Amino acid sequence: MEPERVKIRTQPVGDYWSFENSWDTGLFDCRDELGTCMKTDNAENISCITALRTKIRTGFRIRGTVCGDACATCWCPCCVLLQISNELEHQHV
Repeated sequence: MEPERVKIRTQPVGDYWSFENSWDTGLFDCRDELGTCMKTDNAENISCITALRTKIRTGFRIRGTVCGDACATCWCPCCVLLQISNELEHQHV
């Protein structure tokens, strides 16, 4: 038995990949929360944090790039971790 074919009558409009949101907190809004920062001094930790930031950014449709995620993580991994934490709290996750 052949499956029933479905016709698509409409196409998505606009730029599907245009992300419209921003991070709830800025990258350097972490100065009051630095006590919760964890040690992130090796390349394995940095790449894991970069991947996590990219996944969260794209999942919540936050503007940015993978390159920007990597740069932010290399320059201030503590701030990135706190920004991720604040965003998850803001999104009620």
